[in-house]
Amino acid sequence: MRTDRFIETENSKLLMDIVELRVKLSNLYNSTGPNTSEYVSLSIKLDCLMNEYFDEKLAQIV
Repeated sequence: MRTDRFIETENSKLLMDIVELRVKLSNLYNSTGPNTSEYVSLSIKLDCLMNEYFDEKLAQIV
């Protein structure tokens, strides 16, 4: 029963966006390093998405 509740409350689109950004960042880091404006921009976007995810999780707990 608890598993069903977890699946219903999970924001799968947000999680997929986070995963895609992490893959892009990893590939970009491997090809150009962290000193490009594109890398910094994607890194900031990833941080924002992760904060949004954590905020949703905290709202579910409270």
